[in-house]
Parts: sequence; C-alpha cells; structure tokens
Amino acid sequence: MPSDPPPAVSPPDRKLEHGILITIHRLSYGGADRVAIHLANGFARAGIPVGIAILRGEGEGESALFGLLRDEIRCWTAGPPMGSRHLELVRGLGFIRRIVAETRPSVVLASSNNMGLVTGLSSKLPMRGDRPSYVLKTTNPVVRPFDRGFLRRRYRRHLYGFIFSNYDRILNLTKAERDALVEMYPRATRKFAVVNNPYVMPGMFGAEPGRKPPPARILTLARMMPQKRLDILLGAFALVERRDSRLTIVGDGPERPRLEALATSLGIANRVDMPGFAASVLPWLQSASLFVLSSDYEGLPAALLEAFACNVPAVTTDCFAGARDLLAGVPRSSVVAIGDSLALARAIDDSLNSNADLTGLSDISSAFELQAGIDSHLRELRPLLHVAARR
Repeated sequence: MPSDPPPAVSPPDRKLEHGILITIHRLSYGGADRVAIHLANGFARAGIPVGIAILRGEGEGESALFGLLRDEIRCWTAGPPMGSRHLELVRGLGFIRRIVAETRPSVVLASSNNMGLVTGLSSKLPMRGDRPSYVLKTTNPVVRPFDRGFLRRRYRRHLYGFIFSNYDRILNLTKAERDALVEMYPRATRKFAVVNNPYVMPGMFGAEPGRKPPPARILTLARMMPQKRLDILLGAFALVERRDSRLTIVGDGPERPRLEALATSLGIANRVDMPGFAASVLPWLQSASLFVLSSDYEGLPAALLEAFACNVPAVTTDCFAGARDLLAGVPRSSVVAIGDSLALARAIDDSLNSNADLTGLSDISSAFELQAGIDSHLRELRPLLHVAARR
C-alpha cells in the first residue's frame, strides 16, 4: 500500500467520482476499523469506487486488515506515528482535504467518533469543484460514563453539536442512540439515521441450538484497553462461585501487564487464559458456554452479536444504548450496572447454572450479518451518491 498522498494529478484509476472515501485514524484491532474494511469491500462489490484515507500508518492491525481488502480499493496513509494522537489529527486535516481534492469522491465517510472532528473540519477548507456529501458514523456515546461534572458534559455536548453541523448525514448504531441524539440536537433530527453494522460473518450461523460446549467456559473478546474494564471482569471472576469455571480473554493491548498481575494477585491466574489477538474468533465462540462484556461504554458491541450468532448467551454491563432492550427475554443472558463486579459475578453464576433452552438465540444477530449490514449502509449512502451525480 502506498505510504504517501496521491501526486498532484491522480491517475484515472485513483479517481473516486461517484464513489466513497472512508477516513480512518489507524488500522488497529478495534471493531470500528474491522467494520470499515468490511464496508469498503462491500461497497466495492456493489460497483462503487472506494478509497481509504488513513491518518497514521503502522497500526497494530495494519497487516491483517490490509490483507482483507479487495485489490481495487485504493489506500493512502498520511505518515508514520507521531507519538501523539492530537498531532496526527492535525496532520490529518490537510491530508484529508488533499485526498478529497485529488480523488473527487461523492461521499466522505468518517468511520468513527474519533474521525468526526478532523474529517468535518476538512470540509470547511477551500476546495475547487463541488463539495462531497459528508457522513459520520457514531461508534461511541457522545457523552461517556466517565464524563462527569456539568462543565465536562456541557463541553462534550457543544463539541458534538459543532461536529454534527459539518455533516449531511449521521449514522447511529441503535435506535436508542438515535433517539438520545435527537433529544440533544433537535435541529439535526433529519440528519440522524440508524444502520446495522456488518459484524457477523456467515460462517458464524448454523451452530446447533442443542450444542453442549465444555461446562463453565467464560469468554470475552476485547482489546486490553481501559474502556473495556477487564479489571472489573477479573474481579467478578474471582467472586464467581462456580470454581470449575475458566475465563478466556481473547485480545491484546497496553493493559496486558496490569491484567496479568491482577489475575495473579486475585489468585485466579491458573484459571484465566490470555492467548492474545485472534484473526478468527469463531473457534473461541464455538467452545464457549457464556460470553461476558464488562465495558464502561460501547457503540454496539460486535462481539456480543457474534456470540449470539453462535448461540452463546451473554452477560453484559449496561454499556451501550439499548442494551436492556436487546437482551430482554434472551435466555441465560442479562444486563448489570457498569463497574459492579459483584453484580457481574452473580449474573455469571446465574447463567452458568441455568438450563434454559438457547433455541433461536442466533436470530438476534441476523440483521447484523455481513451483507445485511452492508445493505443497510448502502440504503443511506446511495441517495447521496445520486445527489452528487446530479450536481
């Protein structure tokens, strides 16, 4: 993949007229980046020219994610890491504007919250020709649980009010999130739309409803980052009464040393496995009897829907909009308060000790199957491509 922006005059095969440019900060192991790659491939399969502008090279998931991309998708990288996310975003402002000017896309899609400000600001820079339609995906809450205090929360609300003003369309991952944003930003009501992310690979469906995985095998799929609160999960696991249980944390990240030390101090290291990042999570899900999510906040967690697709019940914190609605009535599954290790432990024991039938659990994830998610995005983006084509 090229590491430099396009030359002053881009070759014809790099033009994105009537196409989509996706902006990404870096290619990491995070769910939003994986979804962006799935979307890019899906748009390309639908015959839409696609390009990806990446603000920072050398992301930990770069090799794996580049390997998934279709050959016709063009990528540009602003440069190597700068040691500061803020500096990379500043560098990215001119970079995005330059890529847009050279490739002339009809739609610019900011792939996540952290691309919202810089991608939106790039639309304000002087540029020849027609302005593309700008679209933002909100992949995390506007106001997060740790944004405490009146001034902090007010700042976040005003910041996103400004960010949203730069966009023609804002894609949300749940109806509950959309409703909350409409209440906060009533003037932007017509911009908000709900899409289903392409989370679930077709091969994840089809697990037998009556399957019997090894008893008391608890699984989580998560980057080892503070947001995921894996410390809370370890604390809960230490309180679980089922001593025959075993916990597997699939993922990696900067929190690993602290989490390994915590597992040792809690006396559970011999029952906790941390195998690292896995390119395919399917084998892990197929051998799990319960999936657990302990995050402080999420957009709509892919791993939870992947678990349901494999007929694995779930216990989760109340970390995303609509969590209680999604899990209402789901067998052996429940939602607990954020940060409550004791409640999480009790919910885990209740699920492991339940004999409720799991038939039909995978139906919850059907709307988030790969092609269904891509089609959901295309329904929102195709009209914008047509608008650009008529200009």
